[in-house]
Amino acid sequence: MAWYVIVLIVASGLFLLSTIGSVFLGDLDVDAVPDSGFLVSDLLSFKGLIHFSIGFSLVLTLMQGLNFVSACLGVLTGIVFMAVLYYLYKFFFEKLQQSMKYTNEIKEMDAEVYFWDAQSKIGEVFITLEGRPVTVTLKCSGEISLTKGQKIKVSGNRNAVYPIV
Repeated sequence: MAWYVIVLIVASGLFLLSTIGSVFLGDLDVDAVPDSGFLVSDLLSFKGLIHFSIGFSLVLTLMQGLNFVSACLGVLTGIVFMAVLYYLYKFFFEKLQQSMKYTNEIKEMDAEVYFWDAQSKIGEVFITLEGRPVTVTLKCSGEISLTKGQKIKVSGNRNAVYPIV
């Protein structure tokens, strides 16, 4: 077995392990440089080296040998793999960050009454924050009649919401 096939197998295995690790274990990032915009060192990182190795050794494996043409194509393909996968990681990271924005202010949001105590004028409602259902305290200063499961509109913040009548 040629050395470039071994490099392809090892690099692909490391790529799969790091991808599976980051999916199941959370933010597993073995790069030394924090995410602070584009830096050349982002490409010349552990992940960048793995991506380059996959592209380079894949071309050598497909061309079944090492010669001047396969080496040049391998280097170009390795650089393309590094750049494309870098921008894919960055794209997915930004999309994940956008979906995880912390919401503090609640304006005219649909809610479902979980319970309501008319005497103390306090209860709880289910609302959707950051893509998941949460319960928030419902307060009201006036007389209002609410039942469990009733749909209402609320405004307020994460600590307490008020019905919109």
